[in-house]
Amino acid sequence: MSTVAIQLPDELTQFVNQSVRSGGFHTTDEFFISIVSMYKDQVEESLSEADQVKLESLRCDLQIGIDQLDRGEGSEMDWDEFFADRHRAYADRHSAS
Repeated sequence: MSTVAIQLPDELTQFVNQSVRSGGFHTTDEFFISIVSMYKDQVEESLSEADQVKLESLRCDLQIGIDQLDRGEGSEMDWDEFFADRHRAYADRHSAS
């Protein structure tokens, strides 16, 4: 898990602390995780069905890659060379037009 530091106006800090004290949440971390999770769900629900399918497919592909790395199946990559190749391919496609 990562740590994110934020600054809140006093009014919002009081609201967060009151929400935690009132028993709705055990910690301020739990409060923010809940709020961010709800927002994430809201954003994802607003995606079109086609975009939701694409997002799920991307998540599956990412998990496959993560699983492969966890099994030690990864390899080193020269990112400078990779991006140079992509820039050349892009330039070639657009200069031919």
